[in-house]
Amino acid sequence: MALSTPFIFFENTAGQVLSHPNGYAILRYLPNQRQPGELARLLTALGQLLLRGGWHRFLADNRQMPPLNEEEKAWFASQWLGHKVPRPAPLYGAVVLPTEVMARLSISQMLSAADTTTMVYRSFTEQSQAETYLAGLPWR
Repeated sequence: MALSTPFIFFENTAGQVLSHPNGYAILRYLPNQRQPGELARLLTALGQLLLRGGWHRFLADNRQMPPLNEEEKAWFASQWLGHKVPRPAPLYGAVVLPTEVMARLSISQMLSAADTTTMVYRSFTEQSQAETYLAGLPWR
């Protein structure tokens, strides 16, 4: 395996959580129909990987992400943005926006409501921009 090759830490129908050798996690959403609870399991795995690695950085590749339903939005706002899911703080996220317009709008609205004292999100249209941003942040 090449040094720069991420490996899959967790995977379900909603997406994948990967460990990047440069000291950050990758959250990659898949274009699949999500089952109830899949988003929660995916983000819980992200928190676990970040804690395990002692990392405070992640790249969220939302390009293939279908729009979130109302239940998922509520869970994301209360549990992930509400810091109920165990994860490090502060947390720095580089978010590659979805290509689907409704998914992009949904994510943008939720990220604007994030508590910036424990989470800093920057949005990008290209993965290379997100990777450059993360490379400029401290590993821990």
